[in-house]
Amino acid sequence: MPNLTSSLDIIINVLSNIGDLPVEILHRLIFSSLIKAGLSLFNAQKEQEIEFEKLIQTIPTSYRGLVNGKLYINSLHFIKTFKNLLKNTDRFPIMKEANIHYVIQFLEDKVGRVDVIFVLDCASVPEIIALASKFVTLNHNVIILNEIFINPVGVTQFLTRQLESFGREAYLRQYAEILKERLKAKISIKSSTIDLLTHTYGFDLNNFLNFLEMRRLFDQINHFAKQNSVLITSDHGYDVVADKHGLYITHGYKGECPLNFSKLALFLTID
Repeated sequence: MPNLTSSLDIIINVLSNIGDLPVEILHRLIFSSLIKAGLSLFNAQKEQEIEFEKLIQTIPTSYRGLVNGKLYINSLHFIKTFKNLLKNTDRFPIMKEANIHYVIQFLEDKVGRVDVIFVLDCASVPEIIALASKFVTLNHNVIILNEIFINPVGVTQFLTRQLESFGREAYLRQYAEILKERLKAKISIKSSTIDLLTHTYGFDLNNFLNFLEMRRLFDQINHFAKQNSVLITSDHGYDVVADKHGLYITHGYKGECPLNFSKLALFLTID
């Protein structure tokens, strides 16, 4: 899906050319830009816009303008493209992008092999983009693959139930193991941190960002990426919801919301 991922490539280019910023700031920049774009397409209330502005205040002053420039424009393009993809929801059960067999075959054909697999439960677009941008600044070859995994209900079980056709138990850890075997990797790592934080701190955007500790996640991946090729993916992302309770994060949300990313899992390669 080149049209979907092309906007993300531009965003990575913008972020990586700012300078060697801490990954936490890169993450806040893209997180905020995507929410701003999502709110512009959503009938946001004044209270929700005020809450968003409070989030912007947590970004260093010299970088706040980026949220309104190229980052916003390309975030808007990405969200519009993804929303158009989601419109035809009746196709999901037969969409090849929702079939793990198709996705794994694509990875075998496109990637071939990697050294290390990371499956990050609930890792969403902001995390993948922030990590990709940081690794670009460190002169790694970084690619957001032009194929995605579509999770129509935005929950882990949609993926793990498909693992039974591989003769595996329905656990996300098994998905990581299958990827390890098929891509001839040395190590597979499955992490539930982002999913746990979504359920624990998702009711407050700033708390979620603070407890996410992007630096720790980056350091864990960088430990392997220094001498190995790495594939990073997830089972689903998360949604940013705007309703009477304000702005908050969840996954598997069934209504309209500014960011409906729990239906999407990206694939990032680093070498």
